[in-house]
Amino acid sequence: GELEYQMTKKKKIVQKYFEQLYREDGINPENIEQYLKRKGLPEIREEQKEILNKQITAMELKRAVEKQKNNKTPGLDGLPAELYKCIYECLEPVMLDVYNEVLDFAKLPDSWREANISLIPKEDLDHKQIRNYRPISLLNADYKIFATIMSER
Repeated sequence: GELEYQMTKKKKIVQKYFEQLYREDGINPENIEQYLKRKGLPEIREEQKEILNKQITAMELKRAVEKQKNNKTPGLDGLPAELYKCIYECLEPVMLDVYNEVLDFAKLPDSWREANISLIPKEDLDHKQIRNYRPISLLNADYKIFATIMSER
C-alpha cells in the first residue's frame, strides 16, 4: 500500500485494520463448545462453581489491591492502582458491594468492557506496516483487581 502522512487518515487505517482482525463475525457458540469438548477439558464441578461465585471477602479484596503493580498506565478512567492502595480503607465497602453485585447478577459494568488500546511496535520489523504492531489493552484498575480475585480462586 501507500504511505499515509495525515494523522486522521492514519487513525482510520489503524482502526479499520484492527476491527477486521478482531471482528466477531463468524463466531459460532456451538463451534466453540464442540471445540472445547474435543479438547477434553474438564468441566467445572458444582463445588468449584460455588467457590468461584461465593461473596468476595474483605481479605480477598485487600490482598488483590496489594498485588496490583505500581507505575502502570491506567485504563480509560485514569485511576492508577496506587490510588486504590492509598485510599483503600475508604473504598473497601463500596468495592465489596460492587464486586459482589457483579457476582450476584453475572453482569460486568460497561467500563470493564472498555480499554484504551496502545500499539507497541514489534522488534526488528518494518514499522511502516500496521501488521508489525501489537495492540496492548490498558484496562481499568478496578477491573484488574476483580480479575485478580477471580484468578486467585
